[in-house]
Amino acid sequence: MVIDSKYIENGITAEVLAQLIRRNEIDSARYQMLYDYYKGKHEISGRRKSEELANNRIVINHAKYITEMSMAYFLGSPITYSVSDGYDIEAVKDCFSEQNISSVDSILEKQASICGRAVEMIWCNEQSQPRSTVVPASCGFVVYDDTVEHNKLFGVHYYRKQRIDGTVGDYVVRVMDSKYEYIWAGSTVDSLRKVEEKPHYYGIVPFVEYLNNEEQQGDFEQEISLIDAYNTLMSDRLNDKEQFVDAFLLLLGIDIDSEQAKKLKKEKILCGEIDGKAEYLSKLLNEADTEVLRNAIKEDIHKISMVPDLTDAEFAGNMSGVAIKYKLLGFEQNIRNKERLFEKGLRERLEIYIKILSFKSAMAEVPVHRIDVEFHRNLPANELELSQMIANLSGLVSDETLLSRVPFVTDAKEEAKLAAKERQKKQQAAMDSMTSYKTPVKASEEDEE
Repeated sequence: MVIDSKYIENGITAEVLAQLIRRNEIDSARYQMLYDYYKGKHEISGRRKSEELANNRIVINHAKYITEMSMAYFLGSPITYSVSDGYDIEAVKDCFSEQNISSVDSILEKQASICGRAVEMIWCNEQSQPRSTVVPASCGFVVYDDTVEHNKLFGVHYYRKQRIDGTVGDYVVRVMDSKYEYIWAGSTVDSLRKVEEKPHYYGIVPFVEYLNNEEQQGDFEQEISLIDAYNTLMSDRLNDKEQFVDAFLLLLGIDIDSEQAKKLKKEKILCGEIDGKAEYLSKLLNEADTEVLRNAIKEDIHKISMVPDLTDAEFAGNMSGVAIKYKLLGFEQNIRNKERLFEKGLRERLEIYIKILSFKSAMAEVPVHRIDVEFHRNLPANELELSQMIANLSGLVSDETLLSRVPFVTDAKEEAKLAAKERQKKQQAAMDSMTSYKTPVKASEEDEE
């Protein structure tokens, strides 16, 4: 959210907050709709028809499939961090490990995939250790100035208190700029009053915004009309089947009363005149055309979302790694775009953690550009090909770089140190073994005689 910084020259006011919260509320209905589609509450679920007609409402949740597949491929393997020689970020890594930061990353990516953006708030626990919390997009945002640099002004997290009977109470609004934390409260957005103000000593705005793309759209948002069309087609397909089974029996030249009709329905026997005729009144079902249309809609959903259908017969189990990558080319390009924006947010997070930990003297300040953020695709790996590649590059590339390509190694730098120690121990053991070996003393000539 971008504003002119002149509006807060004299501090953040209740009027400014009310305006910004109302701006964010405009998108709340959209966020709710997107979450409903992810959870399987699609438009077809509310369709109404006459009680006499079949009204199946089938939901095939492509929305969830698109989000889950994108999230699993992108962040199914944890992100790793490495730093240039001469710098140390072990204190940051310890904070990440203590709170299982990979689960926070997954929640952030899931929210960004659904809503188009995600917000992270960083705070300190009772032990003054930095921690990360995911703020729902519907009740959190970051405010930037309108300069070309888009400097971060402050972050906002607002919610309504929950009473014990399930109803909602007053608004609570937490605002944090680079120096202070403010708490505002009020029964409505327009009646907010400041109830607390305290310094946080971070020296930076502890809010991070993660964008799914420049347009801030969800991964399946552009495919909603196709998803609705697919659900409608499959529902009507089943409706037609039911109506075909429950077709009217047309009797020509045969006169029966109500009791005879009931007997016919029960005993399945009909006796009529010689010229009489009985047939079902139903429409012709063309399953071939319906199947062509179903496949066409399904292919368009996967093509536009760029998330492949991995149940497709083309994804055979014996495909080579190169062939699989070719099939995933469009998907990979889309994930690359997401990765670029997600990395920007991760670097902001690193900067905040480093600021907090260095203020506590838990570590020395490290320039963020000295830290490498490494993403690992969650794909079946051909370990034989990988081991051959590593063996061929040994001596040409550093051990740390080679180890970073191994899927089960999460900290290449630490693993390289352990491997070096292991080699040193083996060499020392070999030298000790040679030293302890004694050459047999040659027997004297007298003894030989």
